[in-house]
Amino acid sequence: MTQPSVPPSGGPLWKSVARTVDKLQRDYLNNPYGRDGSDARAALAELRKASAFEPADNPMGLQKIIGLLNPPLNEDFMGRGEKPSASEVALYRSLSLFGVHMQSAKKPMHTSDVSFAQACGQLMPRTDSKSFKHRFDALQLATDDASRAVHLRSLVSLLRSYELAFDYGRFSEDLRALVNPNRKPGVLLRWGRDFARGARQLYDAQPPEDLDTTTNTN
Repeated sequence: MTQPSVPPSGGPLWKSVARTVDKLQRDYLNNPYGRDGSDARAALAELRKASAFEPADNPMGLQKIIGLLNPPLNEDFMGRGEKPSASEVALYRSLSLFGVHMQSAKKPMHTSDVSFAQACGQLMPRTDSKSFKHRFDALQLATDDASRAVHLRSLVSLLRSYELAFDYGRFSEDLRALVNPNRKPGVLLRWGRDFARGARQLYDAQPPEDLDTTTNTN
């Protein structure tokens, strides 16, 4: 039985997203044949469907995602005009990708212990390192939110295949910060460090003779 993640120490968006996905995965994994599990499966299916659309082009999907949040999104983060706010786009991206991540999952895909980039780093030694590093680099170099979303879906699908979890609350905060030119460099710097840290963890945990020395960790 999965246990609740440690409550996050971030801001309102972080907490709202983290607690929402934490409950969804507990209901999905712990009570698959009960009412809560059925509701969670339906919600995750809706989230997966939303991941194929842009938030501005999917107002019904955005409405459903906002409605899923528990606790609700703080009014200060809600949009006021005819376009989604940066916070609404970030929660849409993070929750819809969580739906992709949880497809057929047998274990939690949200954890408060590992960041998104760190999980990507942990994956690199397990797969084709050159190909995967190129994918992560393409994400880092993405110049707009829509192209970044394409790379994120590809990476999250790979993380799902290898059952590697990360903190969706922290992830949502990062996605919101990436659209701010003043904050973007700091997020990308931290992602680069976390990626390198995650890639080293597997190597540090194994004796040298157990490692594939042909794997490129650069």
